Amino acid sequence: MTRKVFHNATIITLDERDSVVGGLCTEGEWVTAHLGSGGAGDGGGAEYIDLGGASVLPGFNDNHLHALVMGDHAAYPDLSGLDERGIVEALRARYDGAGRRETVIGFGWDYPFWPEPHRRVLDTVFPDNPVVLFQFSGHGACVNTAMLKRMRLDNYRGDPPGGRIMRDEAGAPTGVLTDGAVEPLHNRRFNELNGNPRLATERLRYAMRVFAEHGITSVQDNTWNLLSVWWLNRLYRRHEMSARFRCWPLGTRGMMQAAMRLAPYRSGWVMPGPHKYFLDGAFSTRTAWLIEPYAGEPQNYGTPVLHGGALRSVLRTTARRGRQAAFHAIGDRAVREFLDAVEEVAEEYPRISELRLRLEHAQLIDPADTPRLRRLGILIAAQPHALSSPQKDRELLGSERAARAYPYRSLLDAGVPLSFGSDAPAERSIAPLQALQYAATRPGPEQITVLEGLRCYTTGSAYAEGAEQEKGTLAPGMRADFVVLSENPLQVDPHELGAIRVLRTVVGGREVYRSAELA
Repeated sequence: MTRKVFHNATIITLDERDSVVGGLCTEGEWVTAHLGSGGAGDGGGAEYIDLGGASVLPGFNDNHLHALVMGDHAAYPDLSGLDERGIVEALRARYDGAGRRETVIGFGWDYPFWPEPHRRVLDTVFPDNPVVLFQFSGHGACVNTAMLKRMRLDNYRGDPPGGRIMRDEAGAPTGVLTDGAVEPLHNRRFNELNGNPRLATERLRYAMRVFAEHGITSVQDNTWNLLSVWWLNRLYRRHEMSARFRCWPLGTRGMMQAAMRLAPYRSGWVMPGPHKYFLDGAFSTRTAWLIEPYAGEPQNYGTPVLHGGALRSVLRTTARRGRQAAFHAIGDRAVREFLDAVEEVAEEYPRISELRLRLEHAQLIDPADTPRLRRLGILIAAQPHALSSPQKDRELLGSERAARAYPYRSLLDAGVPLSFGSDAPAERSIAPLQALQYAATRPGPEQITVLEGLRCYTTGSAYAEGAEQEKGTLAPGMRADFVVLSENPLQVDPHELGAIRVLRTVVGGREVYRSAELA
């Protein structure tokens, strides 16, 4: 095995003693010692790597993202921050000369910039091409008439389970679809990607390049499809993996769920993860399930997806099998209904509190429910990039609820296990340091410290995937996954965290990214 000594650095180990050391010894994929301890300083024929006085942290572990979709987004028009005119111009520039049957795809529009999306805007520019523009959260889309016809929704009178077809005063579809109504579009594109080995591996390569550039060494991925596991294994065999993957099946797809359990995995690199379920939608589409209605919409409490008896059935199956599961829940009503269901099932299956059940996002939690999270052993997998639009939250929730949304301080004080990630590409940035800046500088009582945020992005995320014995710190015996930074995040102004540069990323003792400034 290759022995290496990384030295001349400030290495923040995040171990139990919060040790800070000057060097790190590795052998193969593992940390063997801190420089100068246990006689390891001489290296004994090891390769010495001078880090030039930089700061080192355990690699960031993104607790929730969509790698394949993230790579796909980069290949199509980015509509983030564009108004109606800008969206039309971006689509025209990309699809000028497109064939009549080609599907027009765009990602990232949002209501603050395009407040009244409508199919007539798209029909004017693309009367024959099917068009689908995914809203930034992924829980909404705007399509044109040609796409409505392809989906056979142009004359559909009701709403699909867990979703809505938005309509005008005359009852005609506006082209805006939410949650369950968007799912067929996501499925179609997802199947197209996974069914094309060249395209799938290209998209995954792109995602891993981005991970490496941001110091992300592990990801917990909404994989959902067996073929994606095959493509990751292909990259592993080709020695192209630059991040460790935890692969999640979608719990509502029984056959695919079973197939993914039998997939070939690679220890430490491509690993099985929890089953994923959706309990509600998102704030921006006004489909997250709330206890009190949305501001300005007194009849709208959001859209429940998995709830009631169906949720309890899933929890009973989860308890019997003894497997971890992850539940998307953004609104406080979704969180409360989940806790009620877990409490009920726990009477029959007490071991359910030991399974590290996860609530993904949990952006709004009623304060009365926070102690229940700890008592029931529930983990919160949060994404601080959601803090980037406080004005939008105030418009959707009102000032009081918006101020207590994303309750990181309350969760940590209550002893609830908290981890951080990005939900890329549903949020506009994947950068962990920018996420930490949001969490450590937000106004109000829910602000946390930089050190707490770093732990959430490292040890917290490792605990969330059940890997705290092998990653999350840089103690001897842990994996040699780390990021080299231009500044010490514990010593800079928290408002400057996002400006810290990633100089190197190392996974399993192997450098997978080096900044151009080191050339």
